Amino acid sequence: MRGITISAAAFVLAAGAFWATMLTYPPASKADHYAPLDIQAMTIKANPGASERYDAF
Repeated sequence: MRGITISAAAFVLAAGAFWATMLTYPPASKADHYAPLDIQAMTIKANPGASERYDAF
């Protein structure tokens, strides 16, 4: 019974420390917005031959 009590107390302490950290110093996102791909420009840059088939436009 004592082991369960100590385990529960350790869990509560760890959960409290976790949430205290998340509320005071939340992690910052490093996500960035990228411009959308321009498929037509990529196709022209690839310079496919006139007889080659490609699926762009």
